[in-house]
Amino acid sequence: MPFVKGIDVSVYDPVVNWAKVRAQGYRFVYVRSSYGVDNKQTMMDSMFPSHWAGAKTAGMLRGAYHYLKAAQDGAKQAAEFLKIVKPEKGDLPPALDLEQYYNETATRKQFVENAEAFLKKVEQETGITPMVYSRAFFLREKVCQSNGKAPTWAANYPVWIAHWTYDYENTKPLEEAGWPAYTFWQYSGEKEYLDGITNQYGVPIPVDFDVFKGTLEDLQKLASAPIPEPIKYTIMPGDTYEGIATKFNVNLAELLNANPQLVMTGTVVTIPPSAGAGFASSGTSGGVAGSTDVVATTGANTYSVKPGDTLWIIAQKFGVTVKAVAEANHLSDPNSISVGQVLTIPK
Repeated sequence: MPFVKGIDVSVYDPVVNWAKVRAQGYRFVYVRSSYGVDNKQTMMDSMFPSHWAGAKTAGMLRGAYHYLKAAQDGAKQAAEFLKIVKPEKGDLPPALDLEQYYNETATRKQFVENAEAFLKKVEQETGITPMVYSRAFFLREKVCQSNGKAPTWAANYPVWIAHWTYDYENTKPLEEAGWPAYTFWQYSGEKEYLDGITNQYGVPIPVDFDVFKGTLEDLQKLASAPIPEPIKYTIMPGDTYEGIATKFNVNLAELLNANPQLVMTGTVVTIPPSAGAGFASSGTSGGVAGSTDVVATTGANTYSVKPGDTLWIIAQKFGVTVKAVAEANHLSDPNSISVGQVLTIPK
């Protein structure tokens, strides 16, 4: 059974180096966007805008999830969710998180009715069939009819199942009768770490790990994402596979699998495509066929700022620090860059 690796994040994962995550072979992410509808306004996860933009920049497929407060109006939660999340072609289906926390007093009836209202509203407004995230025991105990069976609408929505076995290759998750077989599986949480994800003080924190059941092409089809063409790169003096993988934010193993031949200066190699709808520019000069973003100069590169760029994003593209870029361009304020501005990138 093929699987594609991913993660899910929220405000509890405040610092994410997306380029580093992608380079370790993680192809998708689900990002918490919001929860509840308190005071007639859904509460947005404070890290959602940053995580949402960062994942796309790194070339990862992304999806948003909303945490249901089951005692509150599901349709209103959906309406507010859609004010925060604007699904684009190439994004994964939205998901609804059904859990016990903050829902301790909610009834089965409230879970069933408000979850259905949320799912139907999102589907009607977007034309996309959303998913349900939960654990099998919770679906059995709380998201069910009075007779204990799954809701009549359960079979209509894909499932993102949570079952922490900490291993997806040799085990299977517990699933619940009446619901579809899982599409995504959160197999690990609150235990294992991932290089590039820390708290605000730079200390590594446990991460939630997921897999998609299928191939990368299957995942791209689920997101209606165009399958990007591989990029050709000409080996330059001093290049290494490790360096090329870093330049293009790809996993080293993926790069080696795509190029099993011996290489030397002048050899044209294939850069595996990223998972996302678009390839995140590496910001490298030299042998990238058709690249127009970067101009080689003596001892440095120059880069023209694009819409959505920040100095941090540009620094990540080139594998340098924000401080180095700021100093090379005499920027007293790292936030003061504008679209079209040409920056010098130190080597």
